[in-house]
Amino acid sequence: MNNFLKRILLLAASVLVVISCKEKQPEGVLTPDQMAEVMEEMYIAEEKVNRLALKRDSARMVALKLNERIFREAAINDSIFKRSFDYYMERPELMEQIYTALVDTLQLREQRTPIRPDMQ
Repeated sequence: MNNFLKRILLLAASVLVVISCKEKQPEGVLTPDQMAEVMEEMYIAEEKVNRLALKRDSARMVALKLNERIFREAAINDSIFKRSFDYYMERPELMEQIYTALVDTLQLREQRTPIRPDMQ
């Protein structure tokens, strides 16, 4: 076997080892895309609550109801979100990717949404 073929086989074997050793995402954890989508909806809901200028207790109750609706629409519950959040917090490089996607999405949404006179 020549050196070139040996190097190709070694490279292929190395790639397979890296892929097979890569940590699998546990069951019951949202994918990064799903996590970014849920966090986007939660951020938007939080902004809506802030605009209402409610007292802290009332704002908390409204936010909880909105989060329940977000989880229901995403077909998850708060424990799945919490488990997913904890999972990604333990993996900063993945959480950074999620936050980057979230910021990009929110900026794009802001660019597409016209500013209403009552919002200035």
